[in-house]
Amino acid sequence: MDMSTPKPVEARAFNWRGALRRVLRSPLTTIFMIGAGILCGLHYPELSHAMGPAAHAYLNLLKMVVLPFLVSSVIFSITSMVQDPQSVRYLGKIALAVLAVSFISVMVSGTLATILQQGQIDDPQSRIQLGQFINSQGTVSTDLELTLAPSDADTKTVGPLSIFLNLVPNNVFSALASGEAIQVLLFCLLFGLAMGNVPRSSSTTFAGVLDAVYRSCIILTNWFIWALPFTTFILIADQTAKMGAEPLKLMGGFLLVMGLASAIAMATAFAIVSIRSGRSYWASVKAFQPLLMVAITTRSTVASLPWIINLLTERLRFSAVVVELLVPLQAALLRTGPIFLYTIGTIFIAQLYGRSLSIADLTLVGVVASLLALTTTGMSGIVILSQMSILCGYLKLPFEAAFALFVAVDAVTDTFMTLASVSTVAASTAAIAPHEGHKDSHPVPAASEAPVLSEARS
Repeated sequence: MDMSTPKPVEARAFNWRGALRRVLRSPLTTIFMIGAGILCGLHYPELSHAMGPAAHAYLNLLKMVVLPFLVSSVIFSITSMVQDPQSVRYLGKIALAVLAVSFISVMVSGTLATILQQGQIDDPQSRIQLGQFINSQGTVSTDLELTLAPSDADTKTVGPLSIFLNLVPNNVFSALASGEAIQVLLFCLLFGLAMGNVPRSSSTTFAGVLDAVYRSCIILTNWFIWALPFTTFILIADQTAKMGAEPLKLMGGFLLVMGLASAIAMATAFAIVSIRSGRSYWASVKAFQPLLMVAITTRSTVASLPWIINLLTERLRFSAVVVELLVPLQAALLRTGPIFLYTIGTIFIAQLYGRSLSIADLTLVGVVASLLALTTTGMSGIVILSQMSILCGYLKLPFEAAFALFVAVDAVTDTFMTLASVSTVAASTAAIAPHEGHKDSHPVPAASEAPVLSEARS
């Protein structure tokens, strides 16, 4: 009889890679990096500026994946959905989502701005500091005036028709080279529609190429995410060093309302995704972590598109074909962040100058803010901000003087706008797209209808 003791089971090797991934994607890590970046920017401005170029190089790495990802995913998804007779039902849901999001965004931001009285300054010393800061930034107002008043020879009529015509690319390769995401998106939509009518025997090879490009972009985004917390620290430090503390104090009320509105948008998005995916609320918050970090770092909804799609398809298991179609479309139409800016900013200026707004004025602010937000897709923060002059012009509010204040805190404002927009796009897509865990969901398209396309995303 063998009385020897059994050998102990060897302990599993510590998965340092998984542990590091959990630490880097933890919400506490993001909060720590943001706080450390603010402190570094305030106390060590030279160091913050010196680290800036490395972070901007990393941002270029993130953005270089966007257009290949957009082209491959949108063309692939449009082609698949053309072969699915039930795909037309998503168009009505998108239109309903645009109306609902615009209305709710105006109501939330307008209510917060009206109740909190963000622009009302009773302290005389604060008003003196505000006036001194505006006067010290006089060159900004001059630059804006020159931009808004071009010479007669250069004057162009800008209207809804001209805005729509500018979305049509005359050379898609030029649009790709210049990074015109909306023009590229329109081309992809039309090309996908045409490819959906090509016989499968002819489109098989091209579908395989698109799938390879898509998967390569996913791998690249997973590689890049490792350095994201450190890049967030550097960018926050650099931005804080450029702004200083004074603009944050003067615009504290405005930033508070923008932050609260964005927090409400994100909390609502987490709840919608939690319900639709069947996960707990905290699990949904953790799933959003990489996307929110990218939004904070890049301050670009377009650059965040691969992470929105990765969140919903890879981590939350929503239908990949539907998600890849809806996310780019809704990123162009659901402009929660700009709606917040136009509504809150206009009410802030009115309160700053002691102008009381009637119900009719507030209704005008909400309607115009929703319409203006639709024209901001692909614009940078300063250009989005300058559009507020149109809304202020309707209410006869002095926008040029207050413009310097908004420019000073543009980095913070743009961050809030991006967080609100990407969260809204993710939540709206989750509300529309079928989930693989739902019994009533079905793959789009069905395997029998499009075997080539369905196998590529298996």
